[in-house]
Amino acid sequence: MKTEQLAKRSLQLEDSFRYNLLPEEPVTFQFIFDSDDTFHLIANHEQFEFRPGIESPPTLTLWLDKHTTIWRLLEGTLDGMTAFMGGKYRADGNIVLSQLLLYLFQSPQALLAHEIKD
Repeated sequence: MKTEQLAKRSLQLEDSFRYNLLPEEPVTFQFIFDSDDTFHLIANHEQFEFRPGIESPPTLTLWLDKHTTIWRLLEGTLDGMTAFMGGKYRADGNIVLSQLLLYLFQSPQALLAHEIKD
């Protein structure tokens, strides 16, 4: 994914970024796709940035089927368990962070709706 496309996605997610959910030190979420370009997310308790390519060593690596899956997971329109059980993604590394990632950009209203729906 190109830098410009990632910057556009960052702007879309900026207002829903849940500050203080992550630790102070930066964590790197590496996204590797079956056929789409790789990119990664570097974030801490104050800020985040999506960047193209591979970052070594990542804190957590996620293997996904396609870009749409990660964006839907981050926006909360795709349930993490449903995606995992459907073979759309798997994670390797700090599993606690993989769970936090799923809530990093969801508004409190979306989280409440998700909890009530379940």
